[in-house]
Amino acid sequence: KYRDLELPFKVYNIPEVRAAHEKWTDEYVASNFNGENDDDAPPSRGACQQSQDNFFAFHRPPLWSVQLLGAPPSVDLEWTFDKWARHAVYADEVSLPKSEKHYYFQSGVNREERRKKWRHWTFVSRDLPSFSNSEPTFFGFNPPAQKGIQCRFGERGVTAATHYDGGRNMIAMITGAKRYVLSPPFACPQLGIVTSREHPSYRHSMLNFGRVTLLDEDDGTVEMSKREKEWLRISADAPTLSTVLKAGEVLYVPSHWFHYITSLQKSAQCNTRSGMHEEGNENFGGLEEVEDCIKDGDDLA
Repeated sequence: KYRDLELPFKVYNIPEVRAAHEKWTDEYVASNFNGENDDDAPPSRGACQQSQDNFFAFHRPPLWSVQLLGAPPSVDLEWTFDKWARHAVYADEVSLPKSEKHYYFQSGVNREERRKKWRHWTFVSRDLPSFSNSEPTFFGFNPPAQKGIQCRFGERGVTAATHYDGGRNMIAMITGAKRYVLSPPFACPQLGIVTSREHPSYRHSMLNFGRVTLLDEDDGTVEMSKREKEWLRISADAPTLSTVLKAGEVLYVPSHWFHYITSLQKSAQCNTRSGMHEEGNENFGGLEEVEDCIKDGDDLA
């Protein structure tokens, strides 16, 4: 019923997610990326990104102008999963400071894979059948609108900037834990969402909410413009829901709900989306509220 009402909720103790939690050791996952697994599964592909600190703001690299905007929020690296995993273990061991370089590994399963024979499925599809099934399941409830499965491997402190997705999103935490800070569609005007379609970070926020607690401090350790401080004070009053998603749990994020995500430790998370719900919830808004915000909003661009 929560799903039909377009409200966030969590599901606990899902057998296949718990099984994946036990199975997804670094050695197992690495073997599937380097093509040396014991299950004869096709090799998976992934990519690593680096940020100068723990904050990863989405951007479209071809549109990013270093001359106008400075250094990009993140850059791509040719790291293997194994190399990323070793650094993530190190980050946990030393409680990696937010100001140091952080690394994020991502992988995706295309929507066509589920239509192939099982022997052609990669390990993510095999281990998460409720996400990869070509028939409706509770988690993948609209297969024709599904765009595949996306997996994110985050190390301690990695933070993804606030953004929204059009698709109804089921997020499974395989290992580790992440904090999700959710805001409803009607909160869009308070979140500093980039409203210019020409901007490389369109429909995302460039605000690092981790700096809200520093607004009244002036020790010179963090540089913030007057404009950024103004927006952080506005966003501090936005309605939010905070939850820690732990291994074995699945979080539902409805269409057009904003989410700001921080990895609390080395973690693995996979999600699938089941098409857009335009109307949303009568109390919290939907597509219309977000479109009005993006059309008329004032952003940091």
